Amino acid sequence: MVVRRLVIASRNRHKVAEMRVPVSDVMPGFELLGMDAFIDAPEIEEHGHSFRDNAMLKALGTAKWLKLVGERVDTLVLADDSGLCVDALNGAPGVQSARFAGQHSDDEANNRELVEQLRRAGRDRSPAHYVCVLVMARIDGSAIIPTTSSSMLCVEADWPVEVRAQRRGHGGFGYDPHCWIDDGRRTVAELDREQKRLVSHRGQAIARLRERLQGLAL
Repeated sequence: MVVRRLVIASRNRHKVAEMRVPVSDVMPGFELLGMDAFIDAPEIEEHGHSFRDNAMLKALGTAKWLKLVGERVDTLVLADDSGLCVDALNGAPGVQSARFAGQHSDDEANNRELVEQLRRAGRDRSPAHYVCVLVMARIDGSAIIPTTSSSMLCVEADWPVEVRAQRRGHGGFGYDPHCWIDDGRRTVAELDREQKRLVSHRGQAIARLRERLQGLAL
């Protein structure tokens, strides 16, 4: 029997690892792959003005390339665009979350930039929220939901946190050590993977994806 494939349109190993188990639960029987399985895959330019724009660019760009190189037409692509929006920084870093300190910055550099910009604003903390947008597309461009004409299925969710200059915890990735939850009792970086999956923006978005796909013959 041929096993169908779902390609997660990301090279971020932390993101792919965080998505693998819950997405497998939503899509049982599918083989899940990250973009690191495709050595020659191009980088999709993320020039959108919103998380939704960028997730759509990644989903469609990846689907187009996979079809071009001969991937089975019944393969699905799932793209995620996500990030942190801080009230005191007028919504920054937002869609630039992965590149807040520069085009090739890493988590540590982005976190330093976050703290520095908070201090420039005269703050050591601020309300904020994580955002996650998921977009699913078929390689052949047909509609995910038969009753619609759209070739993509889009869901999104957000997760309120409080960003602080103080950091704590060693789990998670990205801005998690600076994002405090539960009335300031702990940070996202202090959650284990299962706890984070249940309450995070990405976990909520995957749960909404499950709802939208319920009963569909993919």
